[in-house]
Amino acid sequence: VGWTMMPRPPLCHTSSLQTPNDKEQALQLSESDLMSLARSLLQAWQDPLVDLSNSANSLLHPSQSSISNKIRELQEHSKSLGDGLDILSGKMGPAAQAISSLPYRGSNDIGEDNISKLTNFHFLLSC
Repeated sequence: VGWTMMPRPPLCHTSSLQTPNDKEQALQLSESDLMSLARSLLQAWQDPLVDLSNSANSLLHPSQSSISNKIRELQEHSKSLGDGLDILSGKMGPAAQAISSLPYRGSNDIGEDNISKLTNFHFLLSC
């Protein structure tokens, strides 16, 4: 209670998705629209999570192992949540099944040198 969500930087691949900023705004959306938003966000993060996972394995950072494990865990939870939302949206109808396509122009390598990797890794996490 009392916390606010930080806005996504405008260069993030998810920045074009119109999401509620607070509980009041979220309550004004229909359940179908909220479901569509959640599914769109999960879909938009599939490829970036793969890139983060691949890059985490080669990060020169004292917490590299922990970071890599957390990203793998996030991928597993994301898949599980996505599978559950797919089932629920199927019961809710076409509006809940709509997914906004959010292009991600990443690559399997987020940088050549360690400074670039850490900077790009941090930026993607900030999204």
